[in-house]
Amino acid sequence: MRLLRDDALNSANARLGTRFWIYPQPPFIPGYEQPDRVWLSIPRDEIGEGPSDLFMYVADPLYDKRPYGLAGLPPFDGARRAPVRPGPDRHFDNIDPTSRPFLAIHAYACVRFVLDIWQSYLGRPIHWFFNQSFPRLEIIPFADWDNAQAGYGFLELGWSDVDGILRPYALNFDTIAHEVGHLIMLSETDVPTAISPDGDFFSFSEAFSDCVSLISFLHFDSAIDRLLRRTRGNLLLYNELNRFAETSPERQIRLATNFRQMSAVTHEVHDRALPFVGAIFDSIVAIYHRDLVANGCADSRLLDVDIRELARDEFDTFRQATADAFSIKPLYFKLALTAARDAVGAALATALRTLDPNTLRLDQAANAVIAAADGAVAELLEENFAWREIIGSR
Repeated sequence: MRLLRDDALNSANARLGTRFWIYPQPPFIPGYEQPDRVWLSIPRDEIGEGPSDLFMYVADPLYDKRPYGLAGLPPFDGARRAPVRPGPDRHFDNIDPTSRPFLAIHAYACVRFVLDIWQSYLGRPIHWFFNQSFPRLEIIPFADWDNAQAGYGFLELGWSDVDGILRPYALNFDTIAHEVGHLIMLSETDVPTAISPDGDFFSFSEAFSDCVSLISFLHFDSAIDRLLRRTRGNLLLYNELNRFAETSPERQIRLATNFRQMSAVTHEVHDRALPFVGAIFDSIVAIYHRDLVANGCADSRLLDVDIRELARDEFDTFRQATADAFSIKPLYFKLALTAARDAVGAALATALRTLDPNTLRLDQAANAVIAAADGAVAELLEENFAWREIIGSR
């Protein structure tokens, strides 16, 4: 009987999920030298060595691999490193984060972590757009290439050159989340067949993927805690956040705190994406701000001003009030930020299925996000998309 009870207990524990280490920011960034231990929703008995599961697998080349292109697609048929095995408890948090095998574990964990988030927002599984040809996503944790890319059946990660030091993208959550964002968008909107010449498919793809990176980053408790401590809860003070972002290691926040409007962008797809990313972040900040006021953590007058145009004396007043409240009630700030994150993330995810990739324009995407949101959240999204000149004022 004891053996049966132990077996039942082990089976129940296996369904709780699987532990991994993930770096919210690359480990060479000050303040992020140590990874976070995370629980992924997939049970231990559904993950194999590699790691691998029914939807993805890691193929780690033994020798240098050139990137996939028009002449080549998965599966990788060259010599591979031995697949990484879990620990005795069948979790994957037993591997030294400084070891070579950890690249495979970290790349897999980041992809699965992002999928957990966005499947939760969608309320359903994400089925790969390439699943008629390849049932599983192939993850290449290290290719001999100074870039990273996601494509038809694959995600492959090269390296970046930082001050002459080559650093693998497999340890860069931001890069991986961005590339998974492209895969999610294509899987939800479908692949375009005849893109309109005046469309914004590629710009929206970059904007959506940057938003996936930003919102997924805000799912790390340590990242939220560090961000709020660093700013004393001052995310609602746009000028201060922008100054903070100029020198902060949180790349996702730096990218999102921009003042770009459509009248000032070029036709380059990444530049054209910036106003959309900015509007999404503006809306997260505005919802966060509204909740802080409702909970007595910020001056109610802040609801009546444009936080992008605060005078210095107003700025100091609101900053001190918020900092004082943060020192007393930090949990309210964290709850407000996570609620704002989820309200905007859910609207962004829900909007995808309503978009036609062939005729997609940024104003159509913005209106779809607004339509997917509830009440006051929709109003704030509409206001911020209008300020960015993505949609007209109403």
